[in-house]
Order: sequence, then structure tokens, then C-alpha cells
Amino acid sequence: MEELRSTEILDKEIEADARKKAEKIFARAEEEAKAILSDVERRVNEAKAQKESYYSAKYAQAERSVNEALPLEKGRFLVSFYSDAVSKAFNEYLENLGESKRLALIEHKLEHLPESLLLKKVNALVFGFKVSDAKKLLEKSVKNLGKVEEVSFERSGEEEALGNAFHEGIILSSDDGFVKVRATIDQLVREIKDKYSMELAEKLFGGRLPE
Repeated sequence: MEELRSTEILDKEIEADARKKAEKIFARAEEEAKAILSDVERRVNEAKAQKESYYSAKYAQAERSVNEALPLEKGRFLVSFYSDAVSKAFNEYLENLGESKRLALIEHKLEHLPESLLLKKVNALVFGFKVSDAKKLLEKSVKNLGKVEEVSFERSGEEEALGNAFHEGIILSSDDGFVKVRATIDQLVREIKDKYSMELAEKLFGGRLPE
């Protein structure tokens, strides 16, 4: 009987000892788990902070780029706006003139031909106008008139004035090819724009240019 009690006591002591060891193991495991979770949380927060810093820097850089580009884009827009408005006004004016009066503009150019051309035999290429009408004008202004031929604008050698819709005129050249004069609507538009572009823009916008 005494031995049985001793065995029971021993079993209880073993169980108690095992429980204490298990509790210690679980406690240690819990502490390790907490440490791991804490480390994971710290790493996540660090990564989050790095990402926020990275994207914040990227955003600031993008914002700076946009702000730096705005004045340039505004300048480009205004230049384009002025150019388009002036070109539109020119085209409306030339259209309202009609072909005969546009030809009269060319006649005015022919009245001021350089002597270096007039002293030689002169050939002419006509585009946009009737050759017969152009020839009548040429006969008034050019004494040594040679060939008068009709060509397309594309083959005339004339360059298009930006925004101009009326490609009409006469290209005159000396017979030896050394002197060439352009009496064209495109040339006229270029000259007026070069000389009076700002004045034209101010008049179009009533003396107040858009900001």
C-alpha cells in the first residue's frame, strides 16, 4: 500500500515537472513568435516608409517637371494661337477679295521688279491664275518677255507660307537663270507676317492679347 502511494506521488511529481517544462517551452515559443511578429511588423513598416518616400519623391519630381513645362507649353500654345488667328484672317481677306483683285496684288509686285531682271530676257511660270490674264500683266511690266507657262503649285518651286490657303502667283526668271523673282500670294503673305505679325495679332484681339 505504501509503495502504491509512493508511485502515485512520483507520477504526480513527474506530471508537475513535465507541465512546468511544457509551460516554459510554450512561454518561450510565444515570446519567439511575438519577437518574429514584431520583427515582421518592423520590416513591413520600414518597407512602407521607403515606398512612401520613393513615391513621394517621384511625385515631387513629376510635379516639378509639369511646373517647369507649363510656361514653355503656354508659350507654344500662344505662338500657335496667334499664328492660326492671323492665318485665318488672311485667308478670309484673300477669299473676299476674289481672284481678280488677288491678281491685282501680283500686278503691284510686277511694277517693282529689279532692273537686274528687266535688262534680260524673262521667262515666267504661272500657277493658280489663268495664264491669259497673267500674260496681260506681264506684257505691261516686262519688255523682254519670253516663255509664259502654266505649272502646278507643287512644281513651281514656290514654298507654302504657313497657314496660307491661296497658292497663286508668277515666278519670273532671267533666261540665263541667274535672277529669279517670286510675285506670289505666298510671298506676299510671308512679307506682311514678317513685318507686321505683332501688330496684326493685337488688332485681331482688340488691342489685348490673350494671357
